[in-house]
Amino acid sequence: MKLHEFSKAKELFRSATELSIDAEIITDEIARNYIKKVFEKYKPGKTSGHFSISSSARRIPTDEYESSFSRNLKEEKAYVFFEQNQIDKNTVFIISDARELSKVIENSFGMEYFISNQETSYLIAVNWYSIEYTGEVNLN
Repeated sequence: MKLHEFSKAKELFRSATELSIDAEIITDEIARNYIKKVFEKYKPGKTSGHFSISSSARRIPTDEYESSFSRNLKEEKAYVFFEQNQIDKNTVFIISDARELSKVIENSFGMEYFISNQETSYLIAVNWYSIEYTGEVNLN
């Protein structure tokens, strides 16, 4: 798989590798179907630019919680994906333990991203101002 040099998934994979955290990247059909499933289930309000889920989503401030929120996730794989533009279209970064995601993000350049799990039981949207979440997850 060849990723664009500015791929956010590639950056997260680099960070996870540096931290010895198990991760992988999936692309193409499987990733496209996964992202489509999540978007159809949760119908996020904004999937490009400034990500958001909906007015009913719970929120916590990004500045205060981005480096720690993932510790409240279950010990399971987390699926991270981005704006579906040319660079990261149909690409999903998977980290083996969702609780480690904040460490990977801290070791990366800034970005907005969505997170869910294999069962799509929740959706988290991280933007520059807030971390919005809905479904079977509690970040507080």
